[in-house]
Amino acid sequence: MSITASGNIRPMDERDLLTLESAVTAIQEASSAVAREVERDRLRETSLARLSTVEAELKRSQLALEKIIQEETG
Repeated sequence: MSITASGNIRPMDERDLLTLESAVTAIQEASSAVAREVERDRLRETSLARLSTVEAELKRSQLALEKIIQEETG
């Protein structure tokens, strides 16, 4: 569902769904890039810890978007 300029709620259309699916794909790619950098283990421990946090946040965001897609598509 989306809220129109007049404040009415409308069902999610295919374009909305594609936008969310694209966001999920982008998050997956970013998460993979972060994971690869962590695996290389070339950074200082504090930087690796921050990257691990970023990776976890990306995964949480991905799960949230996937849940929204699932709820909106039934």
